[in-house]
Amino acid sequence: MRVKLILTALKQGAELPLNYQHAVASFIYAALAGGSAEFASRLHDVGYRTDGRSFKLFTFSRLNTTKALACKDKLILEDPEISLQVSSPVGEFIEHLISGLSWQRGLQIAGINFEMVRAELVPPPVFHERMKFRALSPITETTNGEREHPTFLSLTDDWTEIIQRNLMRKYQALHGRAPEDARLVWAWNQSYIAKAESRGSRLSVLADVHGIKIRGWLAPFIVEGSRELIKLGYEAGFGARNSMGFGMAEVD
Repeated sequence: MRVKLILTALKQGAELPLNYQHAVASFIYAALAGGSAEFASRLHDVGYRTDGRSFKLFTFSRLNTTKALACKDKLILEDPEISLQVSSPVGEFIEHLISGLSWQRGLQIAGINFEMVRAELVPPPVFHERMKFRALSPITETTNGEREHPTFLSLTDDWTEIIQRNLMRKYQALHGRAPEDARLVWAWNQSYIAKAESRGSRLSVLADVHGIKIRGWLAPFIVEGSRELIKLGYEAGFGARNSMGFGMAEVD
């Protein structure tokens, strides 16, 4: 399930940090706690586990601003309205999120007070064995897990095996079993990348999330194979660090 939140800042010219991922994640956990403190605590502290790994099984988009100005390390909201998409394959997650937001007062992101304008459920797409997506938040993966100094994949690396393994683990953590169909092939949209590079456009994003430097990519991609895994990637996020604001995509 996926929900789009429309919020408005209560202060004119409100300033958010450019690296707002941790602040948005904190906002989401606070909203979940408003719906169910027990669920929020269990998700944060334990998550969904398999093979010694824990997954939060949610992701969120970058903030969509109507009019904003980036200045040094701040994002100045010249128009107070922003929107944010949050997604999870766990129905209970979305239920507690909306419930918490519906009655909470004093919603805050990075210390800035916001008011909920509305929450809209986003209809899911029809899932096929070959789908094109565009990233709503940077896609990131590493060759050596989440160690202290991870090696982040570049657009020239082969992402298929790592993305497939990641989705298989998420599926196992969610359902307690392996998917019936485990096929998966990942490919970046090379035509888009070539055009962007010829224009000098920057596709990589280096984010600082609570002191952790994370490299991700904002580019369209194609996924082929298991509809179960493709659907899970859409709902829980593709790649790693989804609950930090990475890996959300929509159909292109």
